[in-house]
Amino acid sequence: MNFDEIKKGMDDEVSKETKDLPIIDLKRGKNNPVHAIRSNMKKEIITQLACIVIFMTYPAVIAMPEFSEAVYYVFMFITSLMTLGYIIKLSFFLKRTSNFAVNTKDAISNFIHEAKLTLEVYKSFIIAGSLLLPVPVFAVLGGFKVNGDQFLFEKWFTLNISNNELIFLILAYLVVAIVVYYTTVGWAKLMYGKYLRELEEVNSALSE
Repeated sequence: MNFDEIKKGMDDEVSKETKDLPIIDLKRGKNNPVHAIRSNMKKEIITQLACIVIFMTYPAVIAMPEFSEAVYYVFMFITSLMTLGYIIKLSFFLKRTSNFAVNTKDAISNFIHEAKLTLEVYKSFIIAGSLLLPVPVFAVLGGFKVNGDQFLFEKWFTLNISNNELIFLILAYLVVAIVVYYTTVGWAKLMYGKYLRELEEVNSALSE
């Protein structure tokens, strides 16, 4: 066997191995985990921006008592700033992966790593949001109800309540916070968990 035949044989082996590699191309469409993750992030950016607009304009559409409105705006403003930070993180991730086509282990690993880092920011946002959001929720639910000489929410917020009412308020706050937390965690898993697992399976197959 001469040198040309040996070289041809090696080239054929390399070509065969390359063909056997799992390839994820963004042009494949909805069944592509990379495409699905990016598509869901785009939808989430639009949804989050719409929520900011709706929640920040709510008191302008439905008049609230002054105290409840002031507290509502303060907490929703803080939540909106956190949301914008998360949206910016998503936008940077989408920009970095805009021309992304995956056919190597390193490229897939990098995409998974970047996606998980982005979702870690989301988890931090969820934790903070679950602690903040019960307050504006209470402002909406109790802001219009009068209890004695004060609006109910104002009594709650200033803790001008009995010990039993305080215990009830703390428990209600924790319940709302837990519901917000697990709802958003579940939403994140639904939006991204399945597709990240698919990418990790591809990554594992490439490592074998």
